[in-house]
Amino acid sequence: MKIYFKITKGLRNSLERPSGYFLVFWLLFFAINSSAQSQISIENIHQKFDEAARLIDAANPEKAVALLEEIEENSRLIGYNSGITRVGYNLAIIYFNSTDYNKVIHLDDDYLEIGRQIKDYESVSHLHRLMGCAYSELGLLSKGSEEYDLALEYAGKMSPGNNKQNALSLIYSNLANYKMKSGASQAEVLNYVHKCIEEADKIQETDSANSYRKYSLIAYSYIIMANEYEKAKELDLAEDYYLRALEIHNQKTVPLVERVVLLNQLGYFYLGQKEYDKAVEYAEKGLSIERKASIPQLRRDLFEVLSKSYMELHETEKSKNYLSQFTALNDSLLNINRIAVDTALNNTISKQKELRQNNSSKQIIIYTLIGIVLLVLGIALFLYYKKQKQIKKIETALEQFKAKQIQNEKLRSPKLNKVKEVEKEKSTPIMPAEAEEKLLEKLHKFEEKQLFLERKVSLPYVAAEIETNTKYLSYIIKKHKEKDFNEYINDLRINYIIQKITDNPIYRQYKINALAEESGFSSHSKFATVFKASVGVSPSEFIKYFQQK
Repeated sequence: MKIYFKITKGLRNSLERPSGYFLVFWLLFFAINSSAQSQISIENIHQKFDEAARLIDAANPEKAVALLEEIEENSRLIGYNSGITRVGYNLAIIYFNSTDYNKVIHLDDDYLEIGRQIKDYESVSHLHRLMGCAYSELGLLSKGSEEYDLALEYAGKMSPGNNKQNALSLIYSNLANYKMKSGASQAEVLNYVHKCIEEADKIQETDSANSYRKYSLIAYSYIIMANEYEKAKELDLAEDYYLRALEIHNQKTVPLVERVVLLNQLGYFYLGQKEYDKAVEYAEKGLSIERKASIPQLRRDLFEVLSKSYMELHETEKSKNYLSQFTALNDSLLNINRIAVDTALNNTISKQKELRQNNSSKQIIIYTLIGIVLLVLGIALFLYYKKQKQIKKIETALEQFKAKQIQNEKLRSPKLNKVKEVEKEKSTPIMPAEAEEKLLEKLHKFEEKQLFLERKVSLPYVAAEIETNTKYLSYIIKKHKEKDFNEYINDLRINYIIQKITDNPIYRQYKINALAEESGFSSHSKFATVFKASVGVSPSEFIKYFQQK
């Protein structure tokens, strides 16, 4: 579960930091019903389940999968259906934590069917929940919602007790993240968080396993709450809940993957607060633990935190190293997710086709398929032309911008005779031509020193810098730059940041706030407004254009 959308991406993004993970917190500890006839064989299967659990906790999924396949084969041989269903749930956990969402979605329907037949509602509920998480991670939110509804339905059929509270708490936790991904309000998200904590509080700490489940859920709920408060700019509350979760992690046993999620969130949080040393501290800790758990999405996000933090700390080599690792891993994950989404969509269409074949004539099926194909082609063509139109718009804006730069260069240092020609065409000048030319030279030096990047820049400030008064300065700018003072400064700043984005790829990783600050603007909104007015596209569209080239 990605709580950071960047929280962020976390919850960040996003929180967009980008960009939420629906985490599976732990393995279920099932109650075992054994028949006298097959006691020995079933006991052996249970021992192997314990061994598989240890392999999963030790981040050794390959061996765990091999062992689970052996368990399933033995369970089928002796007709032990409960063992078969447990295998399905454990495989779903492994595939989800390995971010192989396709395998979660495409698990054999047999696991669910057998679970329903033997009324193992706990396993069935968890399988539907994990499928909901997987669909949501792939952006198929409607399918995810359907699976969550089924998860709640089967959890409601479970017998009262710790396992039911655990199942409900997990579903509510995942639903909170689902709501974040779908852009729901803070109130909706926190409603599910409170439900999660309410069910977790009901779990009786009868043994270490139940304590493990209880505090893991509560700590994770605090992370979600912190993310929501961070998005709402309630930073003191956000930090408080992050640290509450950290306190639980330090005092209780929780899954490795959740420790990495929290450390990643803390890294993003302190990066946003410009406390770069803290951001590095938590991200480095997260990276060391992630090596044991192997969660590619979290590793990618930790690389991003470290790259940006080290850049701000002026440790260029470390920043470049982590940026390189971030870029490579991000490209790989994007490709994997694209394939997964395509496969999931194809599978959904295939299942819909089978249902239609059972209820409709061949002619209706053919017409339906033709409609789907035409719809897909229409959407594809629409997206293609929309993208081409956007590219053309940006390229036109760039051409206009370059033409404007050339024109500005021509106007930058005019010769004395040019000054005199202009004077003849216009009204009587307010200062001698020689003095005018000297002021133009000083103004050119002001531009070369890039003093326009200072936030304190004002008409009196620049007048003092080039040793003149505000009246003469306004006159010079209006006459030779053909704009007023504010337009002149804004154009210099926009030209500067465009040059940086065009020539230096690392600037394309910056947030809009950072670009605004870098170019001397007092706010994100003012920068975005001036940029679009000057270039013709927003800063985000401009950066995206270069990232896709």
